[in-house]
Amino acid sequence: MIEKLYKLICLCYPFWYTMCRASITGEDFGRDRYMTRSILIIDDSHQVRNDLRDALEKAGLFDTFYEATDGIKGFRTMLTSPPDLVICDLMMPDFDGFKFLRLKTARHDFDNIPVLIVTGRDNVSDKIRGLEEGAQDYVLKPFNPLELVARVKSHLRIKTLQDELRSVNEKLETLSNTDALTELYNRRYFMNMLKSEFERSKRYNRALSLLMIDIDFFKSINDKCGHLAGDKILIIVSRVLKTGLRKIDTCSRYGGDEFITMLPETDVNGALSVANRYLSEMHEQDIFDFCKELEEITLSIGVACLPDEGIRTMDELLTRVDDALYKAKNGGRNRVAVYSRHR
Repeated sequence: MIEKLYKLICLCYPFWYTMCRASITGEDFGRDRYMTRSILIIDDSHQVRNDLRDALEKAGLFDTFYEATDGIKGFRTMLTSPPDLVICDLMMPDFDGFKFLRLKTARHDFDNIPVLIVTGRDNVSDKIRGLEEGAQDYVLKPFNPLELVARVKSHLRIKTLQDELRSVNEKLETLSNTDALTELYNRRYFMNMLKSEFERSKRYNRALSLLMIDIDFFKSINDKCGHLAGDKILIIVSRVLKTGLRKIDTCSRYGGDEFITMLPETDVNGALSVANRYLSEMHEQDIFDFCKELEEITLSIGVACLPDEGIRTMDELLTRVDDALYKAKNGGRNRVAVYSRHR
C-alpha cells in the first residue's frame, strides 16, 4: 500500500507543480524545449492561410504547419498527422467547415483536438451551429493577430491540461490493475477479465483455458534464502509466465506464490503446450547468485478448459483448475495436471 501511494505521488507531483507554476508565472503551461506542436489550417484562401501562418509563426507556438483547402482534405491530413489544434474556415467550396466538424466529431480519438472557426460570416446562427457541431471557439475575419494568438494560447493550455490529466489517469489505472512486485495484473483485474471471457465462452461455446501455477516449496525457499531472494524468484517466475503470451491472454499474480494465466480461444492441447513451455523455461533460469542453496525453481501447474458440460459457473471453473493444481502437487510437483470430470 505504501509503495502504491509513493508511486501515486511520483505520478501526480510533476503535473500539479507545473500547473501551479504556470498559473503564478504566466509561462506557457506544458511547453518545454523538447515538446513539438503542430497546427492544421483549413481555408480555401491562400492569402488567409498565409496570414494565419504568419501570425502564429511570429508567436512561436507551433513547430509544424499543415494546410488544406477544404474540409475533406483537412480531415485526411488529420488521419495521417493529427495536429494539436485546428483552425478552420466555415464557408468553403465542395466540403465546408460544418461537414469537417461532423467528420471530426464522429472520431472519438480526435476529441482532444480543439477547433477554432475563423470566418467572415458574422452570423449568430452560424456561430451557434459551429459550436454545437464541435468547435471550441469562433474568430471573425479580418482577424486581429493578437486576439487570434491569445485565443490559440488559451486552447493550447486547456489541451495540455487535458492531455496531462489523461496521461496521469492512464498511469493510475495501470497502477491500480498491476501487482507492484511482479508487474503482472493483480487478482481484481484478472477476475474482471475472466468474468467477461467466461461469459463469452459459454455463450458462443468457445474454447477457454486456465492455468493455475504454484512455485514448488516456496516457503522453504524463503526460509533458506530469505524474503529478498523470494521476491527475486517471484519476479523471475512472472517474467517467464508472461513471455510469449498473446495480447488476448491474461497473466496475473493470484496469491502469494500462486499465478494464473487465462488463454482465450485455446483448447486443452494449446494449454498443455503453454504449461510445458513454462516448466522447461523455468529449468533454464539461473538463481545461484542470490540463492546458493537451490539448484533450480520448479512449478506445479493445473489446467482446466472450456467447453465442459460439468462446468456451469466461473467459480466452478476456478475450483476445477485449483483441483488440477493440487493433483499436480500431490503427484510429485514439477509437473502439469489437467482437470477431468471422468477421472
